[in-house]
Amino acid sequence: MSERAPVYLEKAEITLTRLQKNVADELKEVRHQSENAFRKLRASSHDALIVANERVTRLGSEVSSASRKVIVQLRMAQETAATLARTGVDKVRKLRRELENELRRLGAGCHDAIVATSGKIAGLGSQVSAASKQVAMKLQKAQNAVTGLARSIADKPRRMTEARWARENELRRMLASSLDATVVTDSDRRLVAANAKALELFGISEFNIRNFTLDAFVPNFNWSDASFESQEARLNRCKIRRLDGGLRVAECQFVAGIVPRRYLCKFLNVAPYKITLPTCAKGMRAQHR
Repeated sequence: MSERAPVYLEKAEITLTRLQKNVADELKEVRHQSENAFRKLRASSHDALIVANERVTRLGSEVSSASRKVIVQLRMAQETAATLARTGVDKVRKLRRELENELRRLGAGCHDAIVATSGKIAGLGSQVSAASKQVAMKLQKAQNAVTGLARSIADKPRRMTEARWARENELRRMLASSLDATVVTDSDRRLVAANAKALELFGISEFNIRNFTLDAFVPNFNWSDASFESQEARLNRCKIRRLDGGLRVAECQFVAGIVPRRYLCKFLNVAPYKITLPTCAKGMRAQHR
């Protein structure tokens, strides 16, 4: 597992790089959209100011024209006043009031146009601010997701190691509680663990168990008949040779994959090995007696 840890870390770095690139692309797109919105806002504000300036200019022209008319009317009023006295004065006052009201209406129109333009600018500013907040939230979520993924990948080797040790400890407890001679081998049939009955059956100690393979004690056994390819338990007759040369016979039960790359072997109904003599040898032995 320690050899695969760099591979997992490299994959994590690749994943982090891709996520960072995606986040950068998304941020770039949002920034581009924000800049476009700001350009549109500035263009709209510029257009509104141009319209307002045109209105003000037009109103100024109208005011100037009205002023000229007032001056003309005042001159006419003065001339008329000179001739008509009080009647001319009343008419001049009335005309002045009308002109003042017209000027007030024009000023109110300009103020409304300016207020409307300011409202549009404020609305676009709020939209830009909301878009910036959404971008910040998305970036925070992406960073949290990347951090969680990196922690999970970095912690995976430790969790797998703990799980493997837990399974092997459970296997050792099972060996200790087994009533039959039981051993555990790796995929090369090298002994990994054995209970006391198996050690006594093979005539070895627990300290040098890893120096032997199962073939050293179960010679001439047809391993193709053993169930090393599945977790199905099967019984096979086998001859067991102890380290001191003694022979036994037993029923061998093999189970594959009880934990990763570990195989369980049980030896049931162990009995001394008996040599069967040929028929002629038996007759000669009877005559000798």
